[in-house]
Amino acid sequence: MSLSFVLRPPASAGTSPHPQKRGAFVYRALFVAGSCLFLLCSCGASAQPLQKQGNDRAQTQFIEEASLNPAIPAPESIIGYAVGSAAVRYPALVRYLHALAEASERVTLTDYGQSHEGRTLYYLTITSPANHKRLDQIKESCAKLSDPRKLEGPQPDQLIDTMPAIAWLNYSIHGDELSSTDAAMYIAYHLTAAQDEATAKLLDQVVVHINPLVNPDGRERYLSHLEQLTGVVSSPDYQSMQHQALWSRGRGNHYLFDLNRDWLVHIQPEVRALAEAILAWNPHLLVDSHEQNAYDTYLFDPPRTPINPQLSVKVLDWRKRFSADQAQAFNRYGWSYYTRDWYSEWGPVYTNAWANLQGSIGLLYEQARVDAASIKHPTGEEVTYRETVHHHIVSSLTNLKTLCANRREILRDFLADRQWAISQQEPPGEVFLLPPSEDMFRWKRLVELIKRQGIEVEFALASFEAEDVADIWANKLQRQSFPKGTLVAHCRQPHRRMLAALCEFDPHLEDSFLQEERKELENRRQTLLYDITSWNLPMAFGLEAYWAKNLPNVKLSCEPSEPAQDLHKLDKKSSYGYLIDFRSSNIYPLLVRLWHGLPAHETSAKMAEPHKCHPRIATKPFKIEGRQYKAGTVLLRCHENPDDLLEILRKSACDFAVDIHGVDSALCEDGPDLGSRKFELLAAPRVAIASQWPIQSTSFGSIWYLLDYHLRLRCSPINIQSINHIDLRKYNVLVLPDSGGLERVLNKEALEKIKRWIEGGGTLIAIGDSAAWACDKDRGLSSVRLRRDVLDKLEEYQEAVKLEKGARDVKVDPNQIWAVPPAAEQTTKKPETEKSETEKPEESKAKVVSEKLQRADEWSRLFSPRGTFVTGMVNIEHWLGFGLDLRVPVMLWGSNAFMSKHPVSTVVRLAEKDKLRLSGLLWPEAKERLADTAYATVESIGQGQLILFATDPTYRMWLPAVQRLFLNAILLGPGMGTSQPLPW
Repeated sequence: MSLSFVLRPPASAGTSPHPQKRGAFVYRALFVAGSCLFLLCSCGASAQPLQKQGNDRAQTQFIEEASLNPAIPAPESIIGYAVGSAAVRYPALVRYLHALAEASERVTLTDYGQSHEGRTLYYLTITSPANHKRLDQIKESCAKLSDPRKLEGPQPDQLIDTMPAIAWLNYSIHGDELSSTDAAMYIAYHLTAAQDEATAKLLDQVVVHINPLVNPDGRERYLSHLEQLTGVVSSPDYQSMQHQALWSRGRGNHYLFDLNRDWLVHIQPEVRALAEAILAWNPHLLVDSHEQNAYDTYLFDPPRTPINPQLSVKVLDWRKRFSADQAQAFNRYGWSYYTRDWYSEWGPVYTNAWANLQGSIGLLYEQARVDAASIKHPTGEEVTYRETVHHHIVSSLTNLKTLCANRREILRDFLADRQWAISQQEPPGEVFLLPPSEDMFRWKRLVELIKRQGIEVEFALASFEAEDVADIWANKLQRQSFPKGTLVAHCRQPHRRMLAALCEFDPHLEDSFLQEERKELENRRQTLLYDITSWNLPMAFGLEAYWAKNLPNVKLSCEPSEPAQDLHKLDKKSSYGYLIDFRSSNIYPLLVRLWHGLPAHETSAKMAEPHKCHPRIATKPFKIEGRQYKAGTVLLRCHENPDDLLEILRKSACDFAVDIHGVDSALCEDGPDLGSRKFELLAAPRVAIASQWPIQSTSFGSIWYLLDYHLRLRCSPINIQSINHIDLRKYNVLVLPDSGGLERVLNKEALEKIKRWIEGGGTLIAIGDSAAWACDKDRGLSSVRLRRDVLDKLEEYQEAVKLEKGARDVKVDPNQIWAVPPAAEQTTKKPETEKSETEKPEESKAKVVSEKLQRADEWSRLFSPRGTFVTGMVNIEHWLGFGLDLRVPVMLWGSNAFMSKHPVSTVVRLAEKDKLRLSGLLWPEAKERLADTAYATVESIGQGQLILFATDPTYRMWLPAVQRLFLNAILLGPGMGTSQPLPW
């Protein structure tokens, strides 16, 4: 006797069972199945498979008029339940993708990368069998259309007549925005199984690439949260934890990065691999699907102002056309939707914004979230998960129909835009120039990023002079010399818009928008800005860069030449020690290697064997054996380090491309000798990073990623809510990422514990609002203050700034010391008149003045920057500033203005008002408040220290220049600014 059962949860259109609820269903079904089996066996009856009542396919079909091929597996036949009744998990999704690709000649499945957690990333290609047979040819034709220099004669018209349009549909880049992945699964099924003439025509005219899940790590984490937080009875209450999840949620990837903000720098593997795949296909349409606030409806294109000035007017027009068709489709169902509103497209940092600058018609969707369940709105209407999935399905299929119906016109406009890009039209002859830097690692990273964005670059084979030049500091130069190896990127190239968008120093918001924004701020105390107002890559990397109008005929190469300084070969053992240049950012992973050895995954042993090296760092510049070294140079004395030090350094020099020189004497020609106390012993950092609410998950994630992934530094994320029960003695560095109100979790007992830990030799690093928390005078932790708290003492701080600037630029006039002063003229001192009672200061008058200052400061804070680049002045003689130049671009966000004076060391202070703004919106009120305020400070507390950063130097991993400040704090801080216990 054979017996089989089909166990499926209900697939009613009116219910949305969660996986947890499905589990309860399975238990009940197993009980019923067991009872049936017992009865059948008892009766000796012949068993037949139990079939679910009703037609699954009819119940879950979202496109009513569709005729579907029964040979194509429907999603429910693989995943076990109807699409839209629950959120599909990654393993089930992958099974269905494979099943679909195996079942139809319309489909191929491509894996294009891996997530941090090792999940394979896939996209489906769905088109007609005839197109599948010539996919390589179609891909080549797309490449030619995107670069008209490869076209000849009548070829453009032939391509437009014969090649299909390319669509790329992206879903769930935010892992906690669930509905679009389930929609993608059904869209793929519908395009594969539909047998109607319209679908056949669409697939003949369009190659559809579907990426159903950009962020599988985030989605799986979020669905695991929901399973834990959902009961047998699903709650439609949006305030329920079922809809809120835990602190890390699922929006970000493994390292909690917002992948939709990674398109500027391509740091994360999910975005890096996806961008490479998209650029290889040069799509004409790209869809980016999201979710938004639960009580909202549905947002789609077009955006409102501000709009990036590099966007094509034709592309913007097409977005309006796609929007009109999408609106018409929604009207047929009577669904609510809206356009523009909060949706602007100023920065090129999001998926669809990036795609628009690459020449695609990039569209955005935002569906009100229900978290794979249902949400009851204030009106009493209950919106189900199935409905949210349905909205995305209709949107994407409508977009594909619009693309198909307008294929020729869209391809012609795409080609015309690329023809403009390679033409001599405005701006005439502009060239972007990036000369080699002392920090070649940082320079190479920027070069690689620019190339990865599809931008064509070349490199000068000889030095040259350019005319009519502008630099990142807003200087206009008639003529400027450039060295061999300078990167040269001409505006006349297919990716002209992207080059300009990423490297233009100071794009200006339109005057009309400034008027609207000012009105919004003054009348409603709100902003129309959605995100940052500046993003310039050379400023983010802190590298000298230029735009030039005129360039001489200089020989260029497609590949960069070797850097000017050849790395020294360590061919023999030095008798005294080794010096490592601090200029390269690769010094940081090298220091970690010296302390901890190779990471465990790079060795055959289960755990890495520490090298137990003892690096020192020069606090003053010096000269030895004819070479000049800067402060920050790392010294390893042979007698203080392992016997195999030479082999350790040889491998490190090769792995990290840093300059290492052996020296045979401690005697220097200039500056301190190598045996002096001017070479401070560094201490290996033992780092804890505060996590969990109210720490911002993205700030924590970028810090964790930088230390763990880039440096391979072992660090401990700890729960800030449990700080009273954590043994802080294990750590010598504690990082407080940007937060949303530490006072709500750090009570008096926790504060005293942190103070004692610092006084005992700890280094506390506080960032953004966590730094503001530390500045509160009632906490007794820091001498730095927020401007709003010292309005009556601003003159004191101005005097301190004046003295500090004088100390950095000391000038001595010997005549003032040795010359005999002229005889002083006799002056008659006027007697002071007694002040009347009415002129004496009164407490009430002081209070009125104080309240007036507070109101003025509160008003000024309305105009605080939102992602604006300003100039930071660096004290390069302080160890926190080692490796940086005298000026560094700093990105500011928010209303905090930090005031500092001696004895606090202000390592980075913002420039004076007239030299402050570099790029982005900075209202006059913000200039007044922020000029000469502190960005990075260090102050001693007992045997330890407190380091404050006004904003996050690791922000989205966009800012490699100020990251050096943070890494100095982590790796140099325990040895340079604290007193560590001596070894036993």
